[in-house]
Amino acid sequence: MPPLTFNIIRQSTQRTAARRGTLVMTQAATATANTNNSTIAVTTSATTSSTNANGNAHEHNHVADNKEPIKRVIETPGCFMHTVKGTVPHLTPDTMRLQGFGGVHVSIEQLLQDHQPGGFDKWPFTLSKFLNLQDMILLCDLRDPSRYVKVPVNSDRYVAIKTHKGVRQLTLEEYLKIIRAYQPDIVAAMADQITDADASAPGTGRGSVSDGEAEAEVQGSPSSRPGLNRVKRSVDRSLRWLDQILLDRQGMDAFVADRAAEEAKRRKMKKTSSTQSHDSTQGVDTLTQETQKLDLVTRNTTKVAPRIPWPGVSMFAHVLGSHVEQERIRSAQETARREAVDGFIVDTNPLQGSSKETILNLLKVSLDHLPAEKPRMVYGLQAPEDVLKSIALGADLFDTSYPFHLTADGKASLYSFGSNNNFNNSITNINNSPTPGEATTNRWINLWDDEHANKFVPLLEGCGCYACKGGRHTRAYINHLLKAHEMLATVLLMSHNMYQYSKFFANVRQSIQDGTFEQYSASFVEQFGSEPERTGEIHAAQAIVEAALSKRSRLDGSNSNSASTGRSSRNGDSNSDCEGEQGAMSKEEKAEARRKLKEQERFERRERNRMEGLKRKKEKQQTIANIRELEETPEP
Repeated sequence: MPPLTFNIIRQSTQRTAARRGTLVMTQAATATANTNNSTIAVTTSATTSSTNANGNAHEHNHVADNKEPIKRVIETPGCFMHTVKGTVPHLTPDTMRLQGFGGVHVSIEQLLQDHQPGGFDKWPFTLSKFLNLQDMILLCDLRDPSRYVKVPVNSDRYVAIKTHKGVRQLTLEEYLKIIRAYQPDIVAAMADQITDADASAPGTGRGSVSDGEAEAEVQGSPSSRPGLNRVKRSVDRSLRWLDQILLDRQGMDAFVADRAAEEAKRRKMKKTSSTQSHDSTQGVDTLTQETQKLDLVTRNTTKVAPRIPWPGVSMFAHVLGSHVEQERIRSAQETARREAVDGFIVDTNPLQGSSKETILNLLKVSLDHLPAEKPRMVYGLQAPEDVLKSIALGADLFDTSYPFHLTADGKASLYSFGSNNNFNNSITNINNSPTPGEATTNRWINLWDDEHANKFVPLLEGCGCYACKGGRHTRAYINHLLKAHEMLATVLLMSHNMYQYSKFFANVRQSIQDGTFEQYSASFVEQFGSEPERTGEIHAAQAIVEAALSKRSRLDGSNSNSASTGRSSRNGDSNSDCEGEQGAMSKEEKAEARRKLKEQERFERRERNRMEGLKRKKEKQQTIANIRELEETPEP
């Protein structure tokens, strides 16, 4: 029986494909690690259960004597918590577990070090234990689902991933070593992801050719999209990798066919050169001998090497196809034919250059051809209204990139789903005027705004999160923390935003159960509209704070460099060449620091002038309005 099971509790009774279910991970209560023949046992003496702040029960059946399995649950529609380098940003383990999510998503590209995977043989335990997340369902994928970063093109031998030390070419052999070492609960298959941004200009062919291949590309529309041949190769390559991974999971040699093909190619080249150097009679004899040798080598190479299976890891497969609907259908159907696949991932990040309507249409094409009895996860659509549309198409799982992005911008969520939309909005939208140049919305507030400096009310009245509950922390206090550059500001904002996102999903699940999902979805869009596009620009107050911090850090760095050089000369180091080199480097660093400080000062002056100009403009408008009001007022 596979460790992962997906149960559909309730299908929507309306015109949508929304469904409510549970994703349950069953794991043996004793985990073994092949390190010095030692065994690591996970035991507890009683059955425990935890209930999150929203009332969602996550069972942990830990039974003495290791006779019962450990069960962990994610209620769907639901989320895996987005992590950075294995940890949920801004949250400590205790505040992280207060949220209503039962799983975490870890990106392999953020964890790989230079010595890995060579150092995997030294791992004494699994990645879940290493991160202290044994009570969560851990999903590993190669890339970060919160964004797409352009990397060099992939090939038949490797995929390019962007680690913290630069781009790395990860082969399938290394990928399998990673899985065997990490032993996550769920792993996403290695896939050849392509994006519109990877396509080259028409005629160059560089965006579609790898390993020296030369082929004519059938360009899509528009011409900046990847060519049809490139899309087909992406699907074929990913399916081949998927088959090899599934073979390795069964304990079979996944690379026997590759080795046989390489050996046949090498023998063929040797045979050709041999026949050219002999006469015709000797060439025939040589050809016969080489053919017999080739048959013998092929038979020996194709023998299945004994390997240890890893059936405790569930497999999610990527469904590809870029902008080509027919290839999306083929990818979905071929992937679904692999019965050993436990779930599916549809990544919309590579389509971010397209309109939202186009992205949702392509998502529907993929989801419509996937089996209903297995879970479907979607990357790239995290805004609440996009989540609702994806759920209506049949999506089950997402990630928490949206509250993470809100927190990075200094924003606090105000949105809600269900019958209390108008109530929440009416009692919390107190003097929420938008920042100049920022889109108007009532779904969140920006705590960088000066208007919150004197608001001694919670982020959201009635919210049960750690930041709001009991009126512990006010908007004015968090505004102060942001401008003082205190870490507590992002901790409180992340706790609030994650709680609201969790409550949003809990209400969505309840609406599917009650048969009101379609009604409340329409009400949500009418009430809160669409998420304003993130431009990458930061708030003016945040820019000033970061500029001041940068200025201070550069000054501190310059002072420390001069001080260290002075200490070195006073101590009378014997190596005079070293002293001269340190002195020269110190002068260069000082010059660079002075140049950057001048740039920061100019930037700060511009920001101050801009803010003062906006203030004067607002005062002028207010004066004009007062004068008009006086003129229109009749004399007594």
